[in-house]
Amino acid sequence: MASMNLTLKNRYLVGGLFLIVFMMGVDSFIISPLLPAIERSFHISVSQAALAVTSYAVCYAVGAPLMGPLGDQFSKQRLLLLGISIFAFGSLSCALAPNNGWFEAGRAVAGLGAAMTLPNVWALIGDTFKGPQLNAVMGMTMAALSLSIAIGVPLGAGLAQLANWRLVFGVSTGLTLMAGGILILVIPRSSPITVKRHYFASYRQLGRSVKVWRALSVTLTWMFGFYLLYTFLGTFLNASFQLNTAQGGIVFTVYGFCNFFASFVSGRVMTHLGQRRTVVINGSLSVLIILGLIIGQHQLLVVVVGLGALAIVQGLGVTALNTFIVSLSPQGRTTIMACNSALLYLGLALSSLIGGRIYLVSGFTGIGILAMIALGLAVVVMGRGKNHLKDWFAKH
Repeated sequence: MASMNLTLKNRYLVGGLFLIVFMMGVDSFIISPLLPAIERSFHISVSQAALAVTSYAVCYAVGAPLMGPLGDQFSKQRLLLLGISIFAFGSLSCALAPNNGWFEAGRAVAGLGAAMTLPNVWALIGDTFKGPQLNAVMGMTMAALSLSIAIGVPLGAGLAQLANWRLVFGVSTGLTLMAGGILILVIPRSSPITVKRHYFASYRQLGRSVKVWRALSVTLTWMFGFYLLYTFLGTFLNASFQLNTAQGGIVFTVYGFCNFFASFVSGRVMTHLGQRRTVVINGSLSVLIILGLIIGQHQLLVVVVGLGALAIVQGLGVTALNTFIVSLSPQGRTTIMACNSALLYLGLALSSLIGGRIYLVSGFTGIGILAMIALGLAVVVMGRGKNHLKDWFAKH
């Protein structure tokens, strides 16, 4: 595996980036199981407590494209460390919050910190690693997001139950600062930027690239299709099989581990197939698996096995898509990845808005069909005008 050829310093770098991505993944998902405890602690309603989710997501979705061009103007390394510091401050503010207003402000600050950090993580990887090493390192760091679902959320919920919800944010602050300390020691120093770029230069360059916009549109349609299914999965499991929250959580944990495994090994797959082919093949398999889930939706075993298979092809496909996008334009890499992150959140927002109405009318079948259409469209756009698949099969 390409990662075995990394220098010791680069292995520490990958480890630090893995931990940062893991912590920010946990921070995105952990809030859900903590809402009842926060509600009781501050004596507020569920809707008021849920504003903490909104404040984080909105600040991330808005902040990422606004701060993206900074990474193409200034040192990615410094911006990465600044983003980590802002994120840690936001988490610490949540841990110490005396009231709900303070807590929501802390979540907003953490969202801005994540918006500055994650696009610079992906851009730094693209700057530092090339070829098979890029595939392997992107796979390993993307796996951190999957691991955050598989073990981060259950561990956080367990900590909150054993002690206090504040402990979760305290631990998050400590681990984030530890990862930041590792990165200060091992992060590669960038060459001074000799050509100064205007703030909007990256967006002008992005706007002229059909290839970039096509790839970003794949992110939007792919994530819209995926989150249509994922967002309403818990509701579907409860309604169809009467699974309670804990039992549904086991299904999500299995999904997370399958997704983690696929992301972790995706470097080998991308090196063998190529990034674009990996996206197209696994997007196509996702459509077929969702069709199988629709047909077998009344059998729990079929659903669980199907979700495990979906987790694997999604882990391979999404990692390959991110690796493909990070390689498109070295000069505007951070801006592109910031837009990619923002479109991911837009896909999530649209899926919950549209999917909720469809689920009420036509249930799992309706959202499954729409998810198939969206993922199928993503596959068509990704493979449009290219003969990579035909050439590859001809060689093999």
